[in-house]
Amino acid sequence: MAKIILASHGGLSSGMLDSVKMIVGELAADVETYSLLPGRNPNEYVNELKERISTSLEEFIIVCDIKGGSVYNALIQLLDMDNVEIISGMNMNIVLELVIKNSSGCIDVDNALKEGKEGIQLKNKDNIVVNTEDEDF
Repeated sequence: MAKIILASHGGLSSGMLDSVKMIVGELAADVETYSLLPGRNPNEYVNELKERISTSLEEFIIVCDIKGGSVYNALIQLLDMDNVEIISGMNMNIVLELVIKNSSGCIDVDNALKEGKEGIQLKNKDNIVVNTEDEDF
């Protein structure tokens, strides 16, 4: 199993974990979060994490809120380690896919990214199809 860490500006990562736990419960018990709060330096967290990862055989999958943000830019420093992967563009589909597959020990990061992308859609009155035949009146 991999160690999954959700990392974000503010409380997004904590909120994401709370929402994921509502759906999958204890499957998300080992997911960690990192929230960069005002006045904090993300490099402090990176240094702590670097020490931890360097002594671990575990795979670390870090899901960041936004590519190019200070959290992502700091965590990118960890990519010189073979057991680290970083995903940007955190959304619930990605996190759920990682958590569910992690419970069986077979994470597929590419599939998690695919699920995350497929979950992004625009619906409006011009492109929504309503099937009234299946409705109970």
